[in-house]
Amino acid sequence: MLKRLMAVVACAVLGMAGAVGTTLPAPPAGPPAQVGGLRVCERGDTTYLLDRSGRVRSLTYMRLVPDNRLWVRQSYDRAGRLTGLSVNWSGFAGRLLDVRGAFDAQGRLVKETGFRARGVTTPLGSYLRAVPKGVKC
Repeated sequence: MLKRLMAVVACAVLGMAGAVGTTLPAPPAGPPAQVGGLRVCERGDTTYLLDRSGRVRSLTYMRLVPDNRLWVRQSYDRAGRLTGLSVNWSGFAGRLLDVRGAFDAQGRLVKETGFRARGVTTPLGSYLRAVPKGVKC
């Protein structure tokens, strides 16, 4: 028991020592960031990747609360149709959901792969967010 307590204290001290003097860089000023020809736009807790024509190609959002983390990414094709969805959710008890879904041209879920914890039966569609019209950077 004492060895375990000493290990926890040592990890905490080393973690704090590494954090001392560490600062985060300031966000760059100027036009929106570019990623592989796509513009990055942030609106609230949602990040959009827009192509050159202004269409949303990806939508990502996160929810971080104590002991819970939800990360969702929606992918779209050039025509603006939903093609994929990734959901990663973890809580105090560990990993709850790590699933990817593929959608057909009509927006129906055709394939789901990944991990679901016992009792996590929420349909993937419930994690989808609507894409607003005319997202501008």
